Amino acid sequence: MSDKKVIITLGRECGSGGHEIGEKLSKKLGIAFYDKNLIELAAKHSGLDLNVLGATDEKAPSPFISPYAPTIADQLYRAQSDVIRDLSEKESFVIVGRCSNSVLEDREDVLNVFVYAPLRNRVHRVMERYLIDSEDKARKEVLRTDKIRRTYYQYYSEYRWGEHESYDLMIDSSVFGIDGTVDVIVDAINRKFR
Repeated sequence: MSDKKVIITLGRECGSGGHEIGEKLSKKLGIAFYDKNLIELAAKHSGLDLNVLGATDEKAPSPFISPYAPTIADQLYRAQSDVIRDLSEKESFVIVGRCSNSVLEDREDVLNVFVYAPLRNRVHRVMERYLIDSEDKARKEVLRTDKIRRTYYQYYSEYRWGEHESYDLMIDSSVFGIDGTVDVIVDAINRKFR
């Protein structure tokens, strides 16, 4: 990759392969990859306990908690946002989730991508990946995870999760496969930044 800094944010539906796509994309581009490892950086930044933060990752606060007192989820969101902004000043990277497209919305060196796939494809991928023997269980897990991500994103962002206004590129990973999706994103990076 060139000396020009590039940041790729990846929003994703559960079971669409977003994490794997992010890992492969970062390797192909030779840049850093952030997903759950961002929690460790946020813990160091904030001084909060890593285990406590890990339990609230990408989860919105309960609606039953006072909106005037910051929750652990609020503290994690702020710490992760600070870390994301700090990293964006220093290096190129791929980041999965964490409202990163919203956090970095004013930057010109960012490509915001959302990875999706039909529900049946996502259910089968989750069954294979997590060794779930029931389609019904896998479907419930996919829908539950998507609901958590949607709620988190819409709590901390002014955008709607998975809607085109928030992203530069939306791609169905079932059409291109994991490696093909990586190739499409690389092509989009080349077209946007060169």
